[in-house]
Amino acid sequence: MAPAEDLRALQPWLEAQPFFLLGSASAAGDCDCSYRGRQTEGGAEPLLRVEGGTRLVFPDYPGNNLFNTIGNLLEHPALALLFVDFARQSTVLVQGRAALAGPDPDWLTAPRTIAVADCRVLRAPVAGLLHLVPA
Repeated sequence: MAPAEDLRALQPWLEAQPFFLLGSASAAGDCDCSYRGRQTEGGAEPLLRVEGGTRLVFPDYPGNNLFNTIGNLLEHPALALLFVDFARQSTVLVQGRAALAGPDPDWLTAPRTIAVADCRVLRAPVAGLLHLVPA
C-alpha cells in the first residue's frame, strides 16, 4: 500500500467522483456497507465537499429508511469511504471520524449531512481492475 496522501491533493478528483462505498460498524462490531452516489448529468448536486486537508462533508439522503449507517455512526463514529479510481487502476480509502449535522445549502434536498474529520487517505493498486474512463 502506498503512503498516505493529503486530502487537498485529491480534492478535485474526490469532488468529481460519481460514487463511493461507505463502511461503518456498530459499537458491537456489526458492519454495514452502503453505496453513495449522485447523478452525473443535468446539474446534479456534488457528491461531497473537501474542507481543508483533513475534513470532508457529504449529504445523507433517505435510502431504504433502515438508518443502518446513521445508527452505527451514532454508536461508533469511525467510518471508511472507498473510491475506485478506474483510470489509475487503484482504490482510494478515506478513513475518519463522523459527525452528523443538519441540512446544508449545498445539498438542498438532503435532510442531513455527515462531516468526516481527521481524514487519513490511502491509495492501493488493484491488480486486474479494468481501466475505464467516463464516456
